Amino acid sequence: MVIDKMEHASLYYGLGPRFQKALEWLQTVDPNTLTPGQRVEVEGSDIYAFLFDVDTLPVEACKLECHKNYADIQYLVSGLEGAGYALPDAPLEQLTEYDAAGDIQFYTTKWDTLTIRPGTFYIVWPQDLHAPRVAVEQPIPVRRLVAKVKLN
Repeated sequence: MVIDKMEHASLYYGLGPRFQKALEWLQTVDPNTLTPGQRVEVEGSDIYAFLFDVDTLPVEACKLECHKNYADIQYLVSGLEGAGYALPDAPLEQLTEYDAAGDIQFYTTKWDTLTIRPGTFYIVWPQDLHAPRVAVEQPIPVRRLVAKVKLN
């Protein structure tokens, strides 16, 4: 997992051309031109994104998720949100089978939460079980862009 301010995004261009393009897109897109929940093709199925206008949820309503074929770059535009992450040595309990169409699977285990502030992004890889949308103190509205970057 990587977490940083968007102003430092160029430090991560070395992760590859797809990551560079996705980060550049996140830096320049105007979220007000996007429709929440609608898939935005940045580079076909290699890089695509979504805008989420949602409320954060109490921690007990959040689940850890992971992806096999894509890395997530989650960028908080507004609001305050917790990002749960699984402790590396905690035993996992599988909640769902892997959904290949959605490239997602859900688990539960012991986890901690990072506080994500506007202007911050984080990158998660397949081994990074993460829970977006966690309420920090109480549920509030957040605006988040998520870029999906194909790994292979």
